[in-house]
Amino acid sequence: MPRYERFDAGDPCWVELATSDPRGSASFYSAVLGWTLEDMGPESGHSHLIEAGPLPDGGSAVVGGLGAAESGQRTSWIVYFAAPDIEAAHARALGAGASSLVDPSDVLDQGRMALLADRQGATFGLWQPGGRRGFDAWGEPGTTAWFELHTTELDEATEFYAAATGFDPHPMAGPPEFRYTQFGPRPGGEDARFGAFEESAGSGTGTSGAAQRPDAEWVVYFVTPSVDEATSRARSLGADVLGEPADTPFGRMANLVDPFGAGFCLVEAMEGAGE
Repeated sequence: MPRYERFDAGDPCWVELATSDPRGSASFYSAVLGWTLEDMGPESGHSHLIEAGPLPDGGSAVVGGLGAAESGQRTSWIVYFAAPDIEAAHARALGAGASSLVDPSDVLDQGRMALLADRQGATFGLWQPGGRRGFDAWGEPGTTAWFELHTTELDEATEFYAAATGFDPHPMAGPPEFRYTQFGPRPGGEDARFGAFEESAGSGTGTSGAAQRPDAEWVVYFVTPSVDEATSRARSLGADVLGEPADTPFGRMANLVDPFGAGFCLVEAMEGAGE
């Protein structure tokens, strides 16, 4: 798969699963998405790098991380935004109403990171590149394709993430019950980098009785060659299906919650699908 090179300030550039069961989560996603995982050793707290396939130079495409959640932290996917000046980005997020969970700090020789919670409590991260710029591949099987905040307060979230990332918000047209904002550097929603979707409070319980979703959480879309096969495999391993596979203008998609409580989506690119 080709190496992904473009990371502008404010771009989603990394994802990490904070999980109550690292071994179980690794086994689940390896089966569903074909990942392999590399233990980074005791100095990292045995966090793992997620590898999705080979790069043209023969190396493995690292597309995210997986590690143990802190005590009391719910299992969830965390989206990191590129921050060439992490101290300034951290201060800007705090000024917009975020709470700091982990102040800017070094991650070995790979870069600097910070963790924050937005106004509704959704966890997100900032990343200042060092030895690692971000994920190695994007839009390929086993890699990320889109990053989406699910929130019960879209207007507040829109104001916050526009201020925190510096990107302009672009509301998408649709029926009154569909409220969605894309964020990007250009007018009109062109070249959008991530989105925010409003859902009603208490929504999101699935077919097997998954727990009610939080008021705000980041959901990551992962590419798979077959959404139907991957969804069936995930369900057999204990995932809850919130939205069955369905065709959309952007590809065939399904909305799931993994066996440990993290929401995620699967997407299968279709001919003529939007980017």
